[in-house]
Amino acid sequence: MRSMTSQKVILLSTLLLVLAGNCLAQETKKLTAEEVIASHLDSMGTAEARSAFKSVVAQGVVTGTIRVGGAGSGKGGAVMASQGAMSLFGLIFGQQEYSNEKVAFDGQKLTLGEYRPGVRTRFGNFLLTHDVLFREGLLGGTLSTAWPFRDMNGPKGKVRYLGTKNLNDRKAYVLSYEPRSGGNLDVKLYFDAETFQHVRSEYHQEFTAPSVTNPDKAARQKGTRFKLTEDFSDFRREANLVLPHTYKIQLTIDNEGDPLLQDWVVTLSQFLFNKTLDAKQFDLTAK
Repeated sequence: MRSMTSQKVILLSTLLLVLAGNCLAQETKKLTAEEVIASHLDSMGTAEARSAFKSVVAQGVVTGTIRVGGAGSGKGGAVMASQGAMSLFGLIFGQQEYSNEKVAFDGQKLTLGEYRPGVRTRFGNFLLTHDVLFREGLLGGTLSTAWPFRDMNGPKGKVRYLGTKNLNDRKAYVLSYEPRSGGNLDVKLYFDAETFQHVRSEYHQEFTAPSVTNPDKAARQKGTRFKLTEDFSDFRREANLVLPHTYKIQLTIDNEGDPLLQDWVVTLSQFLFNKTLDAKQFDLTAK
């Protein structure tokens, strides 16, 4: 009896070790970027639903907050519209002490509204400098018809699988994205490991401080770091697609003389699909 009991214990222990090994192998299995993107597409909807996604207008409310480089917050209206490669983004607060943000891309050029005549916001200037975010359909994620991963065979930059990272207590797959037009903007995209929904985009750029000959000044020199983050949450079905209804943008400018930390939280409540939009709506200079 003791011998049989010992054999059962050994057999059970071996089985548990095998199961643990299988779980560990699954946990550490590396996916390809193409596998992540394919599962991401499935999380949005069927291929038929995605191909029918020709235009969208999403509206809601926005709360904007300046945390560094000033102080204050404001509430207003938000609109996001896109048709093919064209896109429009507007945050309207309707008060002079807080800046409105209006950006449009007509498929060729980016145009911006002005905070005051001849004066753009720092967020607007960042987007104007990095119009690749619109040219390659990155800004707005799956809320935009220009999203480069809406079609496996569509035009997109070079993607590479970087592994996993914990994001808000959930594991996410991380892809790097190298824009087709090149540039020195570091782009990382995050996809929830369970749902494969696109939950974050990060854009980084860093400039080293200019060299100086004075040792004392050199020790105090500090470069400039730009970081724009988009976070997407509250995924729900709209028509035949699963889309985020909460969209947060945060801009960080880290430098010695004029730092900035500013964020906007957009809550979308109304969606209109496949209405033919006038191309002039995507050019803020058009009359």
